[in-house]
Amino acid sequence: MTPCPAADQPRHILLCVAGLTPQIITETLYALTQQRGEQVDEIRVITTLGGRNRILQTLLDKENGKFFAFCRDYNIDPGSIRFDETRIRLLDGPDGRMLSDIRSVEDNAFAANQICEIVRKLTSHRHTRLHASAAGGRKTMSIYLTAAMQLFGRPEDRLSHVLVSEEFEMHPDFFYIPPTPQELDVKERSSGQVIKRISTADAEIHLADIPFIRLQGVRSEWWPASGHSYSDFVQQAQDDLDLRDSVHELHINARQKTIVVANRAIKLAERELFIYALLAYMREQGRGENGFVRLDEIATADLDIVFRRLTAAKGKEYSLADSRLVSRYGFLSTLEQELVSPRPKDRKRITQTFRETVSRIKRKCDEQHLPERYLVTTSGAPGTLRYGIRMRPSERITWDDQVPPSATP
Repeated sequence: MTPCPAADQPRHILLCVAGLTPQIITETLYALTQQRGEQVDEIRVITTLGGRNRILQTLLDKENGKFFAFCRDYNIDPGSIRFDETRIRLLDGPDGRMLSDIRSVEDNAFAANQICEIVRKLTSHRHTRLHASAAGGRKTMSIYLTAAMQLFGRPEDRLSHVLVSEEFEMHPDFFYIPPTPQELDVKERSSGQVIKRISTADAEIHLADIPFIRLQGVRSEWWPASGHSYSDFVQQAQDDLDLRDSVHELHINARQKTIVVANRAIKLAERELFIYALLAYMREQGRGENGFVRLDEIATADLDIVFRRLTAAKGKEYSLADSRLVSRYGFLSTLEQELVSPRPKDRKRITQTFRETVSRIKRKCDEQHLPERYLVTTSGAPGTLRYGIRMRPSERITWDDQVPPSATP
């Protein structure tokens, strides 16, 4: 008997797209459980109106359904696999009605959005593992399922296509390989006459894994929200990839208190902006090791130059000595004292200040999914730790107040 998963164990979901050949569901179930020995806790199906009716008739009839026959043949409690009419998701059309088939451009667009949303929701749960089968339904359904897995699939999720030997692939009575071989009639299409008999002992089922690129690493933070179309998700993925691959300027905008890369703007507090700008300046000057500096390599003059740049961008330049006159920059006098102090207590404080501030900057940059090369990172061992921004040599840092119009915090 197949046990139900414990509360702290992942729930293994088989997700299929299906049309008028629901055999692919039980064939995939057979390959997963009997050939690979994998667990399946739930089956979900994306289909059209005609596909749902066929599934109810051929698979989920409690007396003659092939799903229940499969469970009996392989001594599986059917209650241990959640599969009933409530697990069948019907695709809607542009008019809000259930689709009987996917025929038009509008039907395809609506199907894409719904398949994408289904996969997004299933992969948003931490305690689920998804195995998606792209074997059934219209070709566009399989394509959109594959695309949705690329957008939302996690490392533990899988995508496959079930392959069945030719004589059995389209046979209306073949749903899986039973433990006791059965004879099936092969009939001539036009006359319906039996032309030969084949044994299920000769059938072969293979589950072909489909490798797919997981774009989770470049996804923006707004992706988990629903209400976006498939084309929106694709465009956002492309924007994220372009941001990673292209050469950009890093704008430090003191008036808006932001750092800006392409169309991404990250709003920072005054202390965060100052430390980020300080490390950007050190990189710009080629200080330390490839722009990465130890705290004892930062001089009072460096603080003064950066503060002058930031205040000048706001309309009036101030020196470090006047930092207390500028709203929320009073922390600079303490920062200056601790940077030049030889006392272990002060060195510990300045290290703690940088560590906490850098952590807050990183969190805010991660929220906008800024590529890692624009984040403040560290190198070296404790005691000789260096801070810096790992930008490409061809990328410039600008300090003017000209923020690209499309960039909003």
